[in-house]
Amino acid sequence: MVSIGLTAIANILSVGVNALLVILKLTIGFLFNSISLIADGFDSILDLVTAGFAGVGERISKKPADTSHPFGHHKYQLVFSLAIALTLFVSSYFIASESIGRLRESIQLTFNYLILAAAIISFFGKMIMSIVLIRIGKKINSPVIIANAKNYRTDAFASVFVCIAFIGAYFNVWWLDPVCAFIIVALILYTGFDIVKISLPELLDRGPSEEIVDKLKKITLRPEEVKEVHIIRLRSVLGTYTGDFHILVDPKLSILEAHEISEGVKEKLEATGLFKDLIIHIEPYTSKESLEGE
Repeated sequence: MVSIGLTAIANILSVGVNALLVILKLTIGFLFNSISLIADGFDSILDLVTAGFAGVGERISKKPADTSHPFGHHKYQLVFSLAIALTLFVSSYFIASESIGRLRESIQLTFNYLILAAAIISFFGKMIMSIVLIRIGKKINSPVIIANAKNYRTDAFASVFVCIAFIGAYFNVWWLDPVCAFIIVALILYTGFDIVKISLPELLDRGPSEEIVDKLKKITLRPEEVKEVHIIRLRSVLGTYTGDFHILVDPKLSILEAHEISEGVKEKLEATGLFKDLIIHIEPYTSKESLEGE
């Protein structure tokens, strides 16, 4: 219930603030012919789209496991995170194209203090949103909300370059406006690639680091009855690892004794908070089964 409430707060905050910023930026941007502010405004439109992605992704990912999705719906969050990255790439293309056209035509930005006011409001609005959403995303372990928060942080710094373009207009440096738009594009692309770098490996079931594997082995081998652990297959699910592995125990143990040992190992591993829904295969510790004996 707490996570649902925090998700709703994150979505309302994202949609509400972005809607206000879109109106402010585009109105002033088109009124005074500022491509950097227009770029920032269209980025806020895309933020409305990504906020929608975040809300839908969170809602779907919280659905319980069913017959068609026996491992749950968690990976939908990663899919929607990549959708956010895609919208950033698309927006970058259109903003860059418009900036090139303005450089060719030497279009002068009209100087007006409203541009500076819009940029300052945007900076503080996006920074506050980013801080709040990152805290919410970490609290409920939501990669899609964290991805959205990173996007807003980039938008905040983009507003700084709108201010630089404004200063350029004051001193009649016409090319600063499209150049600053290019820098905003670079920031947007950086955020997009950062989201892809985090989401794609997990979506493709990349295995854990050696540190995680070593931790699993260390805990598993604590009971003296466990002689060996091997064939470890884990995948990441929203910050935890699930999967299966084999343990080798004394072949003289009964099935019940071996089962109780494996359950004890599973409980200790999942108590760390790093592992979840593990499946442990029990094998007899013989030269035939042992990988160490090969």
